[in-house]
Amino acid sequence: MTTASIDASFFDGRSAHLHPAHLSVGAGTLTVTAATFQRSYPLEAVALSEPFAAAPAVLRLQDGASCEVAAGAARDALLAALGYRKSPVVRWQERWPAALVALVLLVGLLALGWLRGIPLAAERIAERLPPSVDVSLGKAALAGLEKQGLLAPSRLSDERIAEIQALLPAIAPANGRMPLRLLVRSSPRLGPNALALSDGTIVVTDALVRLVQDKDELTDAGKAQLIAVLGHEVGHVEHRHVVRVMARSSLTAALSAALFGDFSAVAAGLPAVLSQMEYSRAMELDADAYAVQVLHRRQLSVRHFMAVLGALEKAQGAETKMPRWMRQSMGYLSTHPETAERIDRLQESEEEEKRVFN
Repeated sequence: MTTASIDASFFDGRSAHLHPAHLSVGAGTLTVTAATFQRSYPLEAVALSEPFAAAPAVLRLQDGASCEVAAGAARDALLAALGYRKSPVVRWQERWPAALVALVLLVGLLALGWLRGIPLAAERIAERLPPSVDVSLGKAALAGLEKQGLLAPSRLSDERIAEIQALLPAIAPANGRMPLRLLVRSSPRLGPNALALSDGTIVVTDALVRLVQDKDELTDAGKAQLIAVLGHEVGHVEHRHVVRVMARSSLTAALSAALFGDFSAVAAGLPAVLSQMEYSRAMELDADAYAVQVLHRRQLSVRHFMAVLGALEKAQGAETKMPRWMRQSMGYLSTHPETAERIDRLQESEEEEKRVFN
């Protein structure tokens, strides 16, 4: 049995010219009849694109040609002649409860990939990166910070800088991952702060030194507080946190570019990522634990670490206009642990050191 003639638009696949044509289906064959030609195609060589509700039916033919049949009675007749049946996916999409379930599953899958898949893949990538990557990233980050004007030469005396730098050798691990160096820099925009770069460079700001001083004197208590901060930053270097965060950020950006386009934005944004990197909550707590180990090796109490964290919290709170209750309520949303949480953990370490030292 042959179907009645079905109006169609024929494209030969070699030009954009449209040929009005008529289609008929019969004896396992699709016949295309136009004003100047007639062609026949076996049905097994005809591919039907999944039709949408108000879209034309598109037939892909074996010689590269194609036919389009407008939505309506003609398209329905063609689909019936071809024996088309909606796929399970299409039937599922047409039922809103099923579509809602699919949407929830998709969101859940994306969330799982974001929260578990990307971090796991980033860790595997970071493990395979050579130390030369740490060096390159560290140099790039320092250059970026200086270019942005975030770091400037220290305004402290040479004697004070030498006194601070003398603390580093006793903190450095015997067989560290990277050679360590300590820079003291002025940075009004960063305020009292310290940061570790992946190449082993640790930067301490003038404001942090002034914070732990007592009447312009760096007492033993002030040195102990600096040792705690430096130990925390050395922990970031030893655990290779910078490279691990960089791998995660780059992987996230690359996947976003693959999904949404504009891959050039990934490369363009790397310097900003390097200079504005944030560690995860777990990484910050790991670095805190490393600082506690440093203090214990030097027979110093974690109270010094708690004191400097409290002073930093107070100094930063004075500089922000955000209400304290709001900063505290956002602590669980931040990538950094709330200072109170960190101090609570240090108090547990203090109880442990009392048992050990006594």
